[in-house]
Amino acid sequence: MSSLESERKTTGWAARDPSGILNTGPEDVFIKVICCGICHTDIHQAKNDLGMSNYPMVPGHEVVGEVVEVGSDVTKFTAGDIVGVGFVVGCCRNCSPCNTDREQYCAKKIWTFNDVYTDGKPTQGGFSGSMVVDQK
Repeated sequence: MSSLESERKTTGWAARDPSGILNTGPEDVFIKVICCGICHTDIHQAKNDLGMSNYPMVPGHEVVGEVVEVGSDVTKFTAGDIVGVGFVVGCCRNCSPCNTDREQYCAKKIWTFNDVYTDGKPTQGGFSGSMVVDQK
């Protein structure tokens, strides 16, 4: 068996827990990324200009994608819908801003990339082939 001279990249499904189920969560939407814009925030974060970047990082927060799969409790989207993902992918769901559809003002909002989900896993952005985001 010969050794590889360069790294190869691939995409894989990750297990979220020991259940062995590789599906989206109840309120998750799995999207195939069609395109993603780039802005100064992506560049500043990638270059650690703000001194708070975590690596490895997948930037990108101006995402357009097609819904491929939805979780069992998703009511807002169906497979085939074209959707957008902004700079917020999570929130507390209990504060005044969250209860009035203004999640961007939630003190516990979760950024699309270079942040951490409530389960401790890092968020990764739209410079990718696909994303899983909350329907909200």
